[in-house]
Amino acid sequence: MQADELLIEISENNSQKAFKLLFESYYPSLCIFGRRYIESEEVVEDVVQDVFTSLWENRHRINIETSAKNYLITMTRNFCLNYIQGKMTNPFEIGSNDLEEVVLFSELKSLMIETLKTLPFEYQQVFIMSRFENKNYREIAETLGISVKSVERYKMRTEMKLRENLQDYISIMIIVMIIQILAEMNH
Repeated sequence: MQADELLIEISENNSQKAFKLLFESYYPSLCIFGRRYIESEEVVEDVVQDVFTSLWENRHRINIETSAKNYLITMTRNFCLNYIQGKMTNPFEIGSNDLEEVVLFSELKSLMIETLKTLPFEYQQVFIMSRFENKNYREIAETLGISVKSVERYKMRTEMKLRENLQDYISIMIIVMIIQILAEMNH
């Protein structure tokens, strides 16, 4: 069975057999994919297990707009990023000097997400595939069924909108980095 068929079996028929097949087929490759974001093999394995746990727990709400494979990859990427963000924002794991940076980064990330949400879905997908999945224009065009020129145009417009909305934060982050470099040079 293909992944798309397995997900249908899981979501519509509560098929544990289909779930086991999907897990066995995709768990190893999703762990390899997760290593792009998280270095620790053990942590990645836990995160990917969480992906499958969430998939099973939310099986009746599965809504796939692309392919099952892309759905699993996107879930894995999001779970990895959530893990990283949770680790970064844990107040017990950062020094007091880093707190302002974490808050600033968190605000910047929120504004970036809000900006992306205002853009058409295709623009969002192009940006995510390009920046976070490291796909080239041709791969993105094939995945979304659009021309390479459209991919270039969508990406350019998304980046312009992000620069426009994030301009103040980027300037502040650069200033913070310069101050840190100067402080380190004086020690």
